[in-house]
Amino acid sequence: MRTLASTPRPLLYLHRGGGGFFDLLLAQVAAARLPLFLHPVAMEEGWEAFLPCLRGLGFAGAVLEEAASVPEGVRLEAEAEKARRVDLLVPTGGGLLGQYTEGVALERLLAQRFPGARALWLGPLRFELAPFLRGLGEVHVAAPSYAEGDAFLARLPAPLRGRVALRPEEVRALVLRVDLLLLNTPRPPLDLAQPYHAALALAPGALAVAERVQLFLGPEDLWSGRVWAVLEGLGHTPLG
Repeated sequence: MRTLASTPRPLLYLHRGGGGFFDLLLAQVAAARLPLFLHPVAMEEGWEAFLPCLRGLGFAGAVLEEAASVPEGVRLEAEAEKARRVDLLVPTGGGLLGQYTEGVALERLLAQRFPGARALWLGPLRFELAPFLRGLGEVHVAAPSYAEGDAFLARLPAPLRGRVALRPEEVRALVLRVDLLLLNTPRPPLDLAQPYHAALALAPGALAVAERVQLFLGPEDLWSGRVWAVLEGLGHTPLG
């Protein structure tokens, strides 16, 4: 790994009591001997008050464990502009640059492991992630209402927009047409998972599905990609 800065700098880590992603980020920083010192702080209401201090106190930036709405006055990278969410803020020029590393990591993971796959989204809809499903071949959603499902699919290019399933029998019919299950729920219906499926769990707790599908990737796989996206956003890039 190549670093663009050699002077050690603190990196603020704002969280709500998680741990998995922080542990992976800390391990990579330590393994690569990067000049970063992680400072975890519980993210509560008014966390934006930390942001003006980043530049004045010499911070490398601020990582948000969970993406948040764009703070006022933050300039956005293209990915953050699409999502209208940020999870990495980096001092640059006279202000802050907002990035959305989870979206970057998801798009890369899907392109590497599931290019062109037909997918079904199960669990609460995360509209900010919809634009990063564009490497798939087709996306269907199980939604609580047609309006919500249609609004989610509208964030994708037209050729990728599949069907919105509302009733259980509609979901079961769609399961037969897809290769990939996108699980944003810790307790997906196990009877939907088939041996010919791959599954990507976006939320912890869906391990029971792993025994029922041919390939299972957990949130740690996505977090690993996000670690690299965060470090790239801070100016540290892989060699080669």
